[in-house]
Amino acid sequence: MSDKETVDKRNKLNELTGREWIRFTKSWFIADGKSTEITHEIDSHPASFPPTMIKEFIEFFTKPGEKVLDPFVGTGSTLVACNECGREGVGIELYEKYAQTAMKRTNLPVLIGDIRKVIKTELPQFGKFSLCITSPPYWRILKKFKDYNQQERSKKGLDLKYGEDPKDFGMIETKEKFLAELGDLFINIIDLLEERGHLVIFIQNIRDKGETIPIAYELTVQLRKRYKFLGERIWLQNQKILRPYGYPYGFVPNIHHHYALIFQKK
Repeated sequence: MSDKETVDKRNKLNELTGREWIRFTKSWFIADGKSTEITHEIDSHPASFPPTMIKEFIEFFTKPGEKVLDPFVGTGSTLVACNECGREGVGIELYEKYAQTAMKRTNLPVLIGDIRKVIKTELPQFGKFSLCITSPPYWRILKKFKDYNQQERSKKGLDLKYGEDPKDFGMIETKEKFLAELGDLFINIIDLLEERGHLVIFIQNIRDKGETIPIAYELTVQLRKRYKFLGERIWLQNQKILRPYGYPYGFVPNIHHHYALIFQKK
């Protein structure tokens, strides 16, 4: 490493060089949305993401040895990323089948249960977290069986939704209740974050009953009451196939991006 690539002594957030820091601040990036260790168990999860992508966020918002929380850990990509970059991590997963897959991939703690309860009972024993990074259910997006992607997953024998547990955020019927409960959860997580700790939420605006529902925007407005909103990075899935949605009657977007909403504890 040359003198120009050393870490600035004033940098209290991470161990990145100036060049690495600036590269991360680009407001969009391309990632293929797949794990580097594809197995049927991992692929079966309807919304897995690659540890390599999450690792970049963890390395920006934490230093080695600091703690990371994922309250919707799924098959454990966040914890795999923590292992790879020397961070501590804790994951919570409602469905045991996904939690068991996560446990096979990492030796970091995976708690099974409803995050609404776990946050009050088991999580406090782990102390404060520097970063909470997660991808919650995108409301009822997985109920859209007519979607091309869902049809393809069905043919492969992959899960079309997480499950039927009524405690699943994806089972909430109305947008208002979904946003209220999800917002309450992240506001309660504030007490588990270090001072000036960060929260990163991966989420999409979704199509529902013929219109686009801006849940990413509405969640941001809700959380700004308690968090400082620092901005967003847009995850582009450039490999996804273009579908003839709406053709030839009207505009329906191929939604091939996710928002990484970035907040900081006030």
